[in-house]
Amino acid sequence: MGCWCYRPEMLEDSLLVPQKGTFQMVQCNCSVHERCECHVPVPAAKLNYTLLMYFKVTSGGVFFQSPLMSVQLLNVVKPDPPLGLRMEITDRGNLKISWSNPAQVPFPLQYQVKYSENSTTIIREVAEIVSATFLLVDNVLPGSSYKAQVRGRRLDRPGTWSDWSTPQIFATQDVIYFPPKILTSVGSNVSFHCIYKNEHKIVSSKQIVWWMNLAEKIPQSQYTVVNDRVSKVTFPNVNATTPRGKFTYDAVYCCREHECHHRYAELYVVDVNINISCETDGYLTKMTCRWSANTIQSLVGSTLQLRYHRSSLYCSDIPSIHPISEPKECHLQRDGFYECIFQPIFLLSGYTMWIRVNHSLGSLDSPPTCVLPDSVVKPMPPSIVKAEITVNIGLLKLSWEKPVFPENNLQFQIRYGLSGNEKQWKVYEVHDAKSKSANLSVPDLCAVYAAQVRCKRLDGLGYWSNWSKPAYTVVKDVKVPMRGPEFWRIIDGDVTKKERNVTLLWKPLIKSDSLCSVSRYVVNHYTSHNGTWSEDVGNHTRFTFIWAEQVHTITVVAINSIGASSSNFNLTFSWPMSKVNIVQSLSAYPLNSSCVILSWLPLPSDYNLMYFIIEWKNLNEDNEIKWLRIPSSVKKYSIHDNFIPIEKYQFSLYPVFMEGVGKPKIINSFTQDNDEKLQNDAGLYVIVPIIISSSVLLLGTLLISHQRMKKLFWEDVPNPKNCSWAQGLNFQKPETFEHLFTKHAESVTFGPLLLEPETISEDISVDTSWKNKDEVVPTAAVSLFLPSPDFEKDSMCIGEQGNNANFSELESTQVTCEDESQRQPSVKYATLVSNSKSSETSDERELINSSVSKCFSSKNSPLKDSLPNNSWEIESQAFLLLSDQHPNIISPHLTFSEGLDKLLNLEASFPEENNCEKSVYYLGVTSIKKRESGVFLTDESGELCPFPAHCLFTDVRILQDTCSQFAENNFDLGTSAKKTFVSYMPQFQTCSTQTHKIMENKMCDLTVIP
Repeated sequence: MGCWCYRPEMLEDSLLVPQKGTFQMVQCNCSVHERCECHVPVPAAKLNYTLLMYFKVTSGGVFFQSPLMSVQLLNVVKPDPPLGLRMEITDRGNLKISWSNPAQVPFPLQYQVKYSENSTTIIREVAEIVSATFLLVDNVLPGSSYKAQVRGRRLDRPGTWSDWSTPQIFATQDVIYFPPKILTSVGSNVSFHCIYKNEHKIVSSKQIVWWMNLAEKIPQSQYTVVNDRVSKVTFPNVNATTPRGKFTYDAVYCCREHECHHRYAELYVVDVNINISCETDGYLTKMTCRWSANTIQSLVGSTLQLRYHRSSLYCSDIPSIHPISEPKECHLQRDGFYECIFQPIFLLSGYTMWIRVNHSLGSLDSPPTCVLPDSVVKPMPPSIVKAEITVNIGLLKLSWEKPVFPENNLQFQIRYGLSGNEKQWKVYEVHDAKSKSANLSVPDLCAVYAAQVRCKRLDGLGYWSNWSKPAYTVVKDVKVPMRGPEFWRIIDGDVTKKERNVTLLWKPLIKSDSLCSVSRYVVNHYTSHNGTWSEDVGNHTRFTFIWAEQVHTITVVAINSIGASSSNFNLTFSWPMSKVNIVQSLSAYPLNSSCVILSWLPLPSDYNLMYFIIEWKNLNEDNEIKWLRIPSSVKKYSIHDNFIPIEKYQFSLYPVFMEGVGKPKIINSFTQDNDEKLQNDAGLYVIVPIIISSSVLLLGTLLISHQRMKKLFWEDVPNPKNCSWAQGLNFQKPETFEHLFTKHAESVTFGPLLLEPETISEDISVDTSWKNKDEVVPTAAVSLFLPSPDFEKDSMCIGEQGNNANFSELESTQVTCEDESQRQPSVKYATLVSNSKSSETSDERELINSSVSKCFSSKNSPLKDSLPNNSWEIESQAFLLLSDQHPNIISPHLTFSEGLDKLLNLEASFPEENNCEKSVYYLGVTSIKKRESGVFLTDESGELCPFPAHCLFTDVRILQDTCSQFAENNFDLGTSAKKTFVSYMPQFQTCSTQTHKIMENKMCDLTVIP
C-alpha cells in the first residue's frame, strides 16, 4: 500500500483554488499502527502562507483519494524547548525559576512550568502557565529539593506545545544564603540574605546574628529584617579582601544567636582602581598604554581585558563606560606591567579606557579614564648639544637644537656637573621657548664639565623627554693668570763682596690661579739706578742672577695664551735692610713627627713689614731648603712636614719689608721646654696627657697595693653564702640578721656594729665546770676586766677607752657551762689583748690582782701566781681554756709576740664551783689558720693547752654572787628575767642569756671563717 501527499504551491490567499497540476507529491511512511507521517518542507519565510493538500492511497491496484484539506502553517508550528533553565533564591526568600526563549521563534510564546518540591515535611507537584520567562515559587523551605521543566507554544492563537526542556534540580541547605557568592569592587555596598532552619523549624529572622570569618561579629546596625524568615546584612563601602592562604574571600556566617552552621557565604572584594597611563612617542605615530594588575592577581580564575571607546573629538569632562566598546590586546612585560599599543592614532580624539575583570561570578570594570594622545606626548630629546667655557667671561655655555615634534612651545631643563664616575648634578631651568642656549656660572673654570638637556611642553602637558647625550667641555685658557707665583731666594757667595749669586725659587701656579695653564715665566728686574730688563725663563721654576746693586727688585710674571698675570709678587734685595732685625726670639717645638710649631716674638719697627718667610732644612742632609710665606700678623705657625726626631734641623725666620728683606732669626735645634713656655707653646698638649696618664697609673698602683697589703695584714671576711650555716637564708630580708647566728627560739636584739676587730678585754680567766647526770665536773671561773661599753653608740672602741677604765668597779665572775650530752665538752677559749699602760698607779694594780684572785676558784691557781706586778704592761697576752682531759704542766702564760706555735698539745681539768649565773659575752675569736696553734690556760693545774680544730661553745652563765657588779655595771643586765646581747659581726655568734636554768643544750660555733 502506498500513500502520497499532494500539495500545490503555497497560496497567500486561502480563498484561491489551485489549478490542477500544481500539486507536488511527497512520500509518506505508514506505520503498523495505521498512522502515516509525511514531511513537507516549508521555508521559514512562507510560514504565513496557507497549505492545501490531499492524500492518495494505493492498495491492490486501486487508488483512494481524500478530500482537499487547508492548513494555516503558523497554527501548526512546534517551537523548540526553552533554553537556559535555572533556579535561584530571590532577596525575599522565593525560588525563582527562569529560562530564555528558543532561537528563531516567529511569534511570542506562552510557557508551561511544572516543578516538584520534595522536603521532609511536604511533597508536591505543580504545573503553571505563564507568559513571562520566569516563575516565582513562594515559601522556599531549607533542606528541600526542587525539580523543574518548561515548554512553550504560540501565545495568542492555537499552536503546538514544544517538547519539555531538560529537567533541572535545585537543592536548598539547612541554611540558605542568597546570593551564596558575591563578587564586587572596593567601595561598593553589598548585601546577603539568609534563611536559617534548626531541627525542622525555621528560625525567626529577629534571632539571627551575622559573623565575618567567625572572628568578627557584625554590628546589629547592619541587620535588616526582610520578613519573619529572611534576615539581611549589608556591608557598606567594603574594603579589598585580604588573602589568607588558599582562601581568597571573606566567609560570611548566618548564625542563631551563639550557634553557627558550618555553611557560609563567600564575599570577593577586588580593588579595580587600576591606573592606566599612556604615552605618545615623539614622532606622533603611536600611543603606548601601560597598566598593572597586581591588585587583582589574588582573584583566581579571572581574566583581564582592556576595553576602549574612541570619541570623535576630545574627551568628556566626566569619563564613563560606553555601551559600545572594543577590546585591545595587551601583553605582559617583564616588569609586571601590561602594555598595549594604539597605532595609528588620532591626536585629538578622546580614548576612554577601562579594565574589565571577567569571572564566573560576574564581571567588574575599573574606573574609566580618557586619554587625548596630543596631551601625553613625550618629545624627542634636544639634539646637537654643545658645552664650552667662554673665554674672558668664564661661564659654562650650553647650546642645543629643539626637536621637530611637537610643534608646541617647549621648556628646557639642563643638568651639569664635574665629569667623573659619580657626578653631582646641578639642575637649571630654561622657560624661554625660543631660547636655544644658556650661560651658567661654575666654580672651577679649569675642570671638565658634563652637561645634558631635555624638554617638555611649556603648558605642562605630556612628559619630559629623555636626557640628551652628554656634552663635555675642553680645558683651555679662559683668562690671564690671576697672579704671578710666590717666590723666594737663596743667596750664595761671600757676604763681604759686592756681587752675590741669587737663585730664585717658586712653585708652579695651580689651575685656579693660572686659568688654566702657564706657558712661560718672565723675571723682571728693577735696580736702584733705574735699570729695568726682563728675562724669559720658560716653564722653569728657578732662576739665578747676580746681585750687584745696592737695591735690586725682582718680579716674576706668569704668562698663558690669553696674556700675562696682572697681580704679581715683588721681592727687594737691599744691603742696608739685610741688617735690620725685628725678631727678638724664635722657638721650635716638635708636636709629632709630622708637625713642628714655630713661635716668635717680634720687636717694634719703623719699617713697613709685609710678611714673614719661614725657611727650614735638615742639616744632616743636602736637601734643598723648604719655605713658607706667613702673614705679618702671625706669631705662631705650624709646619707640616716629615720630621725625624734624631735629625738636626735649622729654622730661619725672615722679615720681608717693602724696602727689602731684613735680618733672619736662625735656630739650629728644637727648643727645650720650660715652665713659662709650657703655658703658651704647643708642647703643653703633649706633656699634660703624659702627666694625666702617669697620675692614673700611680693611683691604680696605690689601689692595687692597698688591696694586697690589706690581704697580707688583714684577713678577708668570707662570703657567708658559701658557709653551711648560711644555706637557705635570704640576706635581702632584714629579719634574717636578727636570727643569723642563733638557733634559739627567743628573739634577740642587735648591739652596735663593729666593722673592725678591737680590743675587748684587758685580762680574762675562765674556770669551766662540766656536769653530767651523775657526776660533777670542775667549773671555770672567769675574770673580766672591761671598760664600760656604750651600747647606744653606733660603734665601740674599747681599746681607746681602756686607759680611762675604772677597774675599781669591776669584780671577778665565775662561769658555769652545762652539757646534758654524755660526750666530753668541746673547747672553750677566749683571746685577750691588753693595752694597759705602765702609768697606772700601784693601787690600780693591787685592785686588779685582787679582782683576779677573787674570781678564781682555786687557791693555788697558777694564773694568780704567774701574774707579775707589771702584768698590765704586757703588750698582749692570751689565755685559752679547754676541758680537763690530759693535764700536763707547762708555762702558765705566753704572750702573742712570742708566737702561739710554741705551745704544746695539752689539756687540763678544772675544779667545780657553783656560783650565781649571768650571761657571758664573747671577747675574741681566732681564725682557722691559727686555731691549731691556739692554747688555753687551766685554772687549777696552771697548764696551757692547745684546743681542737672544731670548737663549740655551750650556753654559758655568769655566776651572780661575786660577779654581779661587773655584769650589772658594765652590761646593764641587772636582775631582769632575760637579757640578750647579739654579736654584730658575721664571724661572731651569740647564745641567749637567761637567769633561769637552760635545760636544753645549745651549741654555738665560734669559728672565724676567713
